[in-house]
Amino acid sequence: MLPTSTRSNDCKGIISMPIYPKVQSRIYRKIYEEHFGPIPQDENGIPYDIHHCDGNRENNHPSNLMALSIKDHYALHYEQGDYGACAALSSRMKLTREEKSQLVKLQNKKAILEGTHNFLGGKMQKETQMKRVAEGKHPWSTGESQKITTNRRLREGTHPFQFEWTCPICGISGKNKAMYNRWHNFNCRMNKK
Repeated sequence: MLPTSTRSNDCKGIISMPIYPKVQSRIYRKIYEEHFGPIPQDENGIPYDIHHCDGNRENNHPSNLMALSIKDHYALHYEQGDYGACAALSSRMKLTREEKSQLVKLQNKKAILEGTHNFLGGKMQKETQMKRVAEGKHPWSTGESQKITTNRRLREGTHPFQFEWTCPICGISGKNKAMYNRWHNFNCRMNKK
């Protein structure tokens, strides 16, 4: 049976496929063509997408590949609740900003309900940062990042402690913008009254 754009029950209820960068090999398109012939095109001449029925993009067995128009591919992932895949496909479709925004909202809601959202409770971030600290890879664990930034700002003359000021109210001069903000200008105006 030739997998075509006609939507069928062959891929219902499959696992959501992860989104991979575009640099990933498209060998599955060649495999599809070797076994089923040229990839069909829609009425506008746009080639169909090749869908992995089991959701595993590493499984390029011909029985796992199906050609779908981008609209059918989008609809299939939407029905499965794979809004991340829908968002990726939407970049090649004519959807409004509101429709794309709605996809992202649905994707985030689903991730929150499943407990997989990366901001949920901060647990994932905390574990990642603690691991980076333990491995000595966290930019703040050695203080090197701050030293480099501070030295650069001192060389460029942009460090807050180098800020020279003169209060327009009392005429006192000094360095360090924090001292100016804390003790002069507004305070001097209030004391002058």
